[in-house]
Amino acid sequence: MSIKGHQKIITALDFAVEKKSISHAYLFCGPEGVGKFLTAMYFCGKLTEEKDGKLNRNLSIIEPEIEEKDGIFKEKEIKIEKIKNIEKEFSLTSFEKGYRVAIIRSAQKMNIAAQNALLKTLEEPPLKSVIVLVAENENSLLPTVVSRCQIIRFSLLSDKEIAEIFIAEKDREALIFWSLGRPGFAQKFLTESDALQKRKEILEEFKSLFSMNLNDKFFFAEKASKDIFELSQKMDLWIVVLRKTVLGEKALIDIFPDKALDLIEKIASTKKILNTTNANARLAIENLLVFF
Repeated sequence: MSIKGHQKIITALDFAVEKKSISHAYLFCGPEGVGKFLTAMYFCGKLTEEKDGKLNRNLSIIEPEIEEKDGIFKEKEIKIEKIKNIEKEFSLTSFEKGYRVAIIRSAQKMNIAAQNALLKTLEEPPLKSVIVLVAENENSLLPTVVSRCQIIRFSLLSDKEIAEIFIAEKDREALIFWSLGRPGFAQKFLTESDALQKRKEILEEFKSLFSMNLNDKFFFAEKASKDIFELSQKMDLWIVVLRKTVLGEKALIDIFPDKALDLIEKIASTKKILNTTNANARLAIENLLVFF
């Protein structure tokens, strides 16, 4: 498996395997679509001594089930039963000589009971077992869980790194810009014909927020509050566009850099409230839009 970008992380993981200096638990955290899960699969392949093309019987992957309602897809909670399956798998002897490994994808979706069950395994890890949590932010997990993991932070890829991944694509410049430093997004643009057009529509919608009257903003807030997952993805694009304005790069919106910087902080704060608390979503969005 070839990984593009995050070379320092890959080198550190390879070194840990080579020197047999393996932690019993890792937390891979960073923005969506930057390659955290792909890197986790690479690392776990090394730990389990996976043979190319063969089923990896020493690897378990725990991830949320997907729920569909009115055409909107959301990740459900990861419940305690799935975490208890890790204990069962770890109680078995590994095949061949490798480790037994579990990857928990979208680990922030574990409910409290599931996290507490995981904590027991983290406190008393079986020999030759490794757990890799993959999440966007460590703040979405219990501090007691985070403290027992080696944290590896992933960042956005540079335009140059994105270009190297998609060097053969004819729309490479568009992929670089709209991927927002996330190769997973760029890949989605190639496999879903309307994905890139949706990005452009999000940008136009974002621009329109600055000229909306208060009633229109409240209407937008009510509609957006019904799908926080989609709004969170839109906010990621808003922040990138504003950062480019602050830096004087490809300014796509006509506001002063100081206001752009202030909005970045307010959007990031609102996103955190929406994703990590039970606050009234519509009210939180309305409070944000007042500053546009």
